[in-house]
Amino acid sequence: MKIAKYDSEGIRKKLLDVIDKYKITLNTLSKVTGIDINWLSEYLDGKRQIDNLSDNLKSFFFTDLIFLLSDGMEIDKDERIKGVIDVLVQIFDLKYETISLYAGLEKQDIENFMNNTNSINYEKKYKLAAACMMLHYIFKQPIIYK
Repeated sequence: MKIAKYDSEGIRKKLLDVIDKYKITLNTLSKVTGIDINWLSEYLDGKRQIDNLSDNLKSFFFTDLIFLLSDGMEIDKDERIKGVIDVLVQIFDLKYETISLYAGLEKQDIENFMNNTNSINYEKKYKLAAACMMLHYIFKQPIIYK
């Protein structure tokens, strides 16, 4: 999948798609991003631009979030799980053995999946996905706790 770069207007269009297609609300986006709901509403109305955000970190997070909620959801489901496993391994320094123990699988199952997502059956994929998503949720601390 080719990753496109969007300007403020392109991000606004993607945000509208996320709201229309996936029914994400401004309230939810405000809670996730920490961006005031009124600012988000004004952004949608074209009264504000991404550059108007006072916090550059929020600006980057907001644009990444909108990309992931729109284009990112088109990434193959197995590839998304591989991405989560990569984060668990590269960022949190987990080993395949640890992931396999939480998933109730063999280490070889994880290795096989990472090499060829069709090498394990759907039951194992489900166990792997559920364990990885939970581990990622547990380890990914909000910035306020760091």
